[in-house]
Amino acid sequence: MSQARNGGRAVNRAELASLCGVSLPTVDTWVKRGCPFSERGSKGQEWKFDTAAVIGWRIETAIADNAAAYGDDGAGMSKDEADRRRSVALAHMAEIDLDDRLGNTVDRRDSVGMFADFCQALRNGMSTGFDKIATRGATITNPPEIASMCRAEWNRAMQLAREEFHRLWDERFGTKGARPDRTPEPPLSGA
Repeated sequence: MSQARNGGRAVNRAELASLCGVSLPTVDTWVKRGCPFSERGSKGQEWKFDTAAVIGWRIETAIADNAAAYGDDGAGMSKDEADRRRSVALAHMAEIDLDDRLGNTVDRRDSVGMFADFCQALRNGMSTGFDKIATRGATITNPPEIASMCRAEWNRAMQLAREEFHRLWDERFGTKGARPDRTPEPPLSGA
């Protein structure tokens, strides 16, 4: 991604959809409604958008839509109120941009990937635990001992999955992102 003319980032259609948390058809609808773009897409040529211009357009559109909700004449909201809301929205966007520049945010795709990796590590640990329980459980007749073994295997699988999560976090983000707390979870105990 490169710097765009209006101070935002130059992004393609898929990147814009991801940044805004919407689908590609939503971006297409925005374009039909007047969303600004830097370059029109065509065969083999991707659409280009300036994120600052798109955010500005979305804010203006939200204000206009909100004013329209009060009636055609916009009498339900004063210009001062619309300006105040716009200022608040711009302040929120500036905070998000600053957090992004400081490395305090994590891309949603990375979060989904990290969660999938955690679930896979947990699944692997539980599979191993079930095998141990099945093997040893056949010789144990004391229910509290079986329950204790199950809790121990669950705690072991959770700890291994958590360690894998932290290892992958460090590998992907290093010190860039806010790191999840490393305080150990309390083990599952008998009730």
